[in-house]
Amino acid sequence: MTLPALPSTGGNLLVHDRDCSELFDRIRPESGFYRIRPDTILEPFLVYCDMEDGGGWTVVQKRRNGKVDFNRDWMDYKNGFGHLKLNNDEFWLGNDHIHSLLHRGEKVMKIDLMDWDGEKSYAIYDNFRVADEKDKYRLYFGMYSGRAGDALSGGSNMVEQWSASHSGMPFTTRDQDNDRYLQGNCAVENKGGWWFNRCHSANLNGKFYRGGKYTAKHDNGVVWSTWRGLWYSLRHISMKVRPTTFMDSLGSGSGPDS
Repeated sequence: MTLPALPSTGGNLLVHDRDCSELFDRIRPESGFYRIRPDTILEPFLVYCDMEDGGGWTVVQKRRNGKVDFNRDWMDYKNGFGHLKLNNDEFWLGNDHIHSLLHRGEKVMKIDLMDWDGEKSYAIYDNFRVADEKDKYRLYFGMYSGRAGDALSGGSNMVEQWSASHSGMPFTTRDQDNDRYLQGNCAVENKGGWWFNRCHSANLNGKFYRGGKYTAKHDNGVVWSTWRGLWYSLRHISMKVRPTTFMDSLGSGSGPDS
């Protein structure tokens, strides 16, 4: 299910907020769904704003219940899919929208994680940036901090790990193979689009397995390997961004909503 089409106006006639951090600074609203406009050449679009955890977070991905299939083609990941109605909905905001939020590299990405025992952890990356479609939505990121481990860089053994770093990798879907895996397509094996290398030490768009530990031909779960390993599929995920300067002034929280 694709995200709902939105008119260019509605509610307020002008949409000024470029992201949820500007909305937070302006009116201190509750968490919920709001329209933003990162660039004046774009139409406003709907996002979920997390106003907890210091406030001002624009959520670009959420996994909660397995009701949304993330094993999709390039155009679905480009435009976005899922549901934007309730707090516990699952969605991918869309690579075009994610690029519009992140192409300048002036934002941090916080990844909130929860396992099936209710334990929470997180990973933060500064200078998180996603290129445009011409560059296949290539991913770049800076320094890591947090408690869940640096899975995007391959973990502490990244030199030995064949999956290596996700930084600098283009986006791959089951119908567009842009990874470095010569024996196949990582998105086909791992059941979701992602910035695969050969193939992954992190894949938050994988198949949703209930109960955590799983068995399959490939490690295709919702994976953050440096926290729970490749064969543990996480329960709750939230990927959210806000400006680096905003984070510097307010600090960061410690985990996702339950």
